[in-house]
Amino acid sequence: MHSIKKLAVLAIAAAMLAPGAMAGNDRAAKMLAGYEKTGDTMNCIRLSMVRDSDPLDDFAILFKIRGGAVYLNELNGRCTGLERQRRFSYTTPQAQICQGDIINVTDSFGNFRGSCSLGSFQQLSPISVDTASN
Repeated sequence: MHSIKKLAVLAIAAAMLAPGAMAGNDRAAKMLAGYEKTGDTMNCIRLSMVRDSDPLDDFAILFKIRGGAVYLNELNGRCTGLERQRRFSYTTPQAQICQGDIINVTDSFGNFRGSCSLGSFQQLSPISVDTASN
């Protein structure tokens, strides 16, 4: 019982020390709550098809594709500053962005803040809500 109380105190202290991290995790969870992974992955997506990209935290980016498809890219490691800055840039000689490509975190002035590598693009599908059970 004593160790549970100690663990609760540590959890509260950690939340007080890093409120931004907790808020970011909540944001990512809310963004992903309406989706489930399909198991289908792609190595690349065509840039002309990307409607929007939304960094969820320092570890993942949500890509929305024209026509309604949604892909989650879980980065190859942490991309420090991505959650805070919520913007990135990349350079590619191709008409697509691919697994292993490097993205650069930039601030609102366009200054470089770090870089990381993309993972595979995992297709997500909306979770259907069964209203018949109500």
